[in-house]
Amino acid sequence: MGRIKGVVKHVWGANWCIIGGPLKGPFSVKITTLSAGKTLLATDVVPRNWAPKATYSSRRNFSPVL
Repeated sequence: MGRIKGVVKHVWGANWCIIGGPLKGPFSVKITTLSAGKTLLATDVVPRNWAPKATYSSRRNFSPVL
């Protein structure tokens, strides 16, 4: 998995802005919780032919705590 060269800035909510480019997909997203330090990887969740302002979904989720 490659890394984005540039700055990733939190805009609001679940929206982030990548400052740099050109950006070529596919992109994978790695999320880590602050509370437990758990990590989740959604591989290639943003496709090669991605478009700005589009929404992309993944069925990945953290396991519930029982």
